[in-house]
Amino acid sequence: MDTPPNTGFSAAPLRFLANGGAVGDLLQSPLVDGSPLGAPSDWPDGLKALMGTILPVQAQIVLFWGPEFVALYNDAYAPSIGEKHPRALGRPAIENWRELWDDLEPLLRGVRETGQTFAARDRAFYIERHGYGETVYFDVSYSAVHQNDGAVGGVLCVVTETTERVHYERRQALLLELGQAFPSIRDPEQIEADVIRRIGRELGAARVHLAEADEETGDFIIRREYREGDVAARSGLISVSDDTCSALRQGATVQASAKADSVLADPRTVALQPADTVSLAVHVPLMRHDTLAGVFTVEFEGQRVCSPHDIHVIEETAKLGWQWINHTRAESALHASSAQLAGMFEQAGAGIALCDHRGVFQQVNDRYCDIMGLRRQAIAGRSILELQNEVAVNAQPMFYENFLTAEAPFELTQHHVRANGSVVWVQTHVTPLLDAQQQVSGLLFVCVDISARVGAEHQLIELNESLEQRVATMVAEREAAISQLHESRKIEMVGQLGGGIAHDFNNLLTPIMTSLELLRRQPVSNDRSHRLIDAALQAADRARILVGRLLTFARRQTLKPQVVALDSLVNDMRDLIQRSLGPTIEVIVEIPADLPNIYIDPHQLELGVLNLAVNARDAIAERGYLKISACPELVADSPGLGPAPAPGRYVRLTVSDNGSGMSEEVLGRCVEPFYSTKGVGKGTGLGLSMVQGLALQSGGGFDVQSTSGLGTRVDIWLPVSSADVLKPAEGEGDSGPDADHPFHVLVVDDEELVRYTVALQLRDLGYRVTEAASPSAAEHMVSAGLRPDVLITDQLMAEKSGTQLALSLREILPALPVLVVTGYTRESSTQIAGFEVLAKPFSRADIASKVAQVINDQKVSPLISEQAGHAS
Repeated sequence: MDTPPNTGFSAAPLRFLANGGAVGDLLQSPLVDGSPLGAPSDWPDGLKALMGTILPVQAQIVLFWGPEFVALYNDAYAPSIGEKHPRALGRPAIENWRELWDDLEPLLRGVRETGQTFAARDRAFYIERHGYGETVYFDVSYSAVHQNDGAVGGVLCVVTETTERVHYERRQALLLELGQAFPSIRDPEQIEADVIRRIGRELGAARVHLAEADEETGDFIIRREYREGDVAARSGLISVSDDTCSALRQGATVQASAKADSVLADPRTVALQPADTVSLAVHVPLMRHDTLAGVFTVEFEGQRVCSPHDIHVIEETAKLGWQWINHTRAESALHASSAQLAGMFEQAGAGIALCDHRGVFQQVNDRYCDIMGLRRQAIAGRSILELQNEVAVNAQPMFYENFLTAEAPFELTQHHVRANGSVVWVQTHVTPLLDAQQQVSGLLFVCVDISARVGAEHQLIELNESLEQRVATMVAEREAAISQLHESRKIEMVGQLGGGIAHDFNNLLTPIMTSLELLRRQPVSNDRSHRLIDAALQAADRARILVGRLLTFARRQTLKPQVVALDSLVNDMRDLIQRSLGPTIEVIVEIPADLPNIYIDPHQLELGVLNLAVNARDAIAERGYLKISACPELVADSPGLGPAPAPGRYVRLTVSDNGSGMSEEVLGRCVEPFYSTKGVGKGTGLGLSMVQGLALQSGGGFDVQSTSGLGTRVDIWLPVSSADVLKPAEGEGDSGPDADHPFHVLVVDDEELVRYTVALQLRDLGYRVTEAASPSAAEHMVSAGLRPDVLITDQLMAEKSGTQLALSLREILPALPVLVVTGYTRESSTQIAGFEVLAKPFSRADIASKVAQVINDQKVSPLISEQAGHAS
């Protein structure tokens, strides 16, 4: 038998290294020669036994032995120290952990001297392990290792690196904060400034800027830049090398020397910059339709190296900001386009009408009314068949019924007898409007008065039969020209009708509701008329509520907040909730009577609570409960990133049930508008979206928690008000307060029907009214000596806005009370330019209360002046 070679120590003492992996092999190699611990065969038995246990373990473990803290560790720990391995094995810790020794040595010495275990989560350490310094994070547990004589022989460290998780959580927190802030910002330049400022401060960058490509020259232009801790305007170009630009066009992030602009082979690879490099630049491509549209650049001074975490932060923040910048620009362009299309609709030379799929008129322009010889109120809300049977000679009902199901455009020509007896010939181009399922969702009519043409045709026929062919040719050419004109305008008209519906619908509802309320107050001969008027009012109010509900989840509803006692509001609707839920579901209300008052739109809050109750009913199979509770809550240090609102005083309203609950997937999408797990026809998915929109737009907060099988809980934070609840004046009732003095009101609106009905309502309330059809007419009246007590003006008018008119009149009448009326749903605040706002459509009580409020706020005395002759 061969004699084994002499290794300097016998095999038996090294048996504890048998399962030690790569580190076990290194401990048996010359690498550890000269170690203060000596050869492994000479180690104390306790140390051998401990290392025999540590080496096979898959967890990261390092043992610092003896007073010099000699480092011994296993394979799992080696990657965490990077290039320090394997030279750190068997050597005193101070030799290889010198950059963090002032931090590490007190921890090790404390454990060695006291024998007490030290533990921490996400403990930060500054370490050089890949050729550069970086801050890393570990979960650590440092324990004393006692020898047979009771003395502490070393410190056993069990660690888990958490650097990636810590960096990920910080990135997500930053992105969440920005994602919650950006939706409320309407200025893309402000979004850009916020993004470059946050990145600059987060990473300690020297310069940050976003350069966008010029469509004509292709140059990348800078308009603002972060430098020295803040953002300042700057005008200039950036210059990048061809290699850098090529990589950016491929969608790759580029790290380069800011001096030489050299591209690294792999943008994620960390590389040390040459000694003479001024700074490091990170370029992130900003794409639009797969084309390089901009470059987000972050520059660092000195020998800075970007870690993968830094790259992630820069990339994700830049792309989030770029997304919101483009979204905000597109939204602004859409609003401008909608306003332009609305103007084109009204000013078009052809008569245009829009019907729904049932053939009921939804919208018409002035030219259509002129052609038909009818007023808008005689057309809106009526069906095509009803209108044609009244005004058409030789009407064809079956034909009209057929075109309600038509899928292709067509034309028809008919003559109509107007109410005044005149006959008009009309050529109508009918375009069916198809939805995504290719079903007819509406009809677009473009009408041209061809009476003159038809008259000319008849005259020519009567004068000379020989000219028949010539006339027919001329008519065909004219029809072809008109057809081409219709075709060219068709796309514009369809797009136009898709915008501004909310504003137009509110404008239509205003005279409808006002006229019906005035009729309701007139003596009526029979109950049937009363019931018809009440039914029409209810239908108009349901339409108003429907528009408001759709706008609430978009946070564009013009709310009417007031001071409310929450206990009274919920208890008043308790019977309604119980009837909605049925007898098998118990309703529990626990709302203290001494709660602070809240400031919110009470009608929207009632609707929100009722929506939550109906959701609970659908989630409870047979028997269960719905609990409504509330408590005061002080939010002190909330960053505004989670469900809680910004710091302040609130009342938290909680609605909970023990129903079926929601899965994690459903919970993650439950507040998305139009998302619903109910069957077709059993829910729109607007309920939770509407409640969330109401809470956030009111300055509060919203949170929903649910577990499948255990029920759902919704928390709504409502802002507190120190004011008292306003009680309606005695006798005020549903119609609002009448005028206590014959105040003189100037009503300005370029919509004749709205102006006329508002004036009637005000006169019925006891006010003297002067009407003006335009801002210039109102200014002329005041310049001529008219001195109204109150100005009521529409916000959107052709010449100038209502606020511009009010400011103009305030130069002559500084104390003039102003009430701005608007159907433009984007106005989300209760005031515009400091003036009180009344949203369309409104009831008699609404306008009565608002007028009384602006009069009381300004402490107006009735001006019974010589201008009484101007009232109409």
